[in-house]
Amino acid sequence: MESTTATATPTGQFGDGRDPSDLSLVEVAEQLEKVTGWIETQRVREREARAIYDRVRQETESNISRIRDYAKELVKHQQRKMSSFSGILGQPESPAPSAARSAPTLRSGSIPKNLAEAILAIWSLDRYADPLTTEDIAAALKDVGYKTDAAEASIRSSVNQALAKLCGTGRVVRLRADGSPIPPRDKTSRARKYVAATRLPEGMVL
Repeated sequence: MESTTATATPTGQFGDGRDPSDLSLVEVAEQLEKVTGWIETQRVREREARAIYDRVRQETESNISRIRDYAKELVKHQQRKMSSFSGILGQPESPAPSAARSAPTLRSGSIPKNLAEAILAIWSLDRYADPLTTEDIAAALKDVGYKTDAAEASIRSSVNQALAKLCGTGRVVRLRADGSPIPPRDKTSRARKYVAATRLPEGMVL
């Protein structure tokens, strides 16, 4: 008897298209011998797809970082242009930033007096210049000398409460998932990350 040739295509078509009930015992055995090969074909496709995804993800993250850097340069240039126009028109220059926007600093060897001060001090460290999640902030507290014996869940809860107060005073800014700032008047949008107000691009208005 002539054997049936069984194939497996990437789209998931297996065998020769006949229903298993139409196959003889010999043909069924031949099909079963090829099952492992079919599965491995799909695994290969999965691995190739993951490799492509990882490459695209890395390229995307790199592009987003470059876009944000470019946006910062645009804002700085816009600010310089606006300042020059103000001078031409005889308008006074923009007032100096308020105390709420002053840069959080932490003197060498000093320890934050409270949680809010510790949170602000985190952004004074170069490695924490970017927006942070609540979990990032809780983990970084030790780097500014803040110590507590509270449980991890309790720390995160306290951090959320402190962030709410800091956002209310404008010293910390809430950010959406895409990195855009949430205006203080917006009470419905959920913050994904936070950043010190002093870390926002110069001239950005909420």
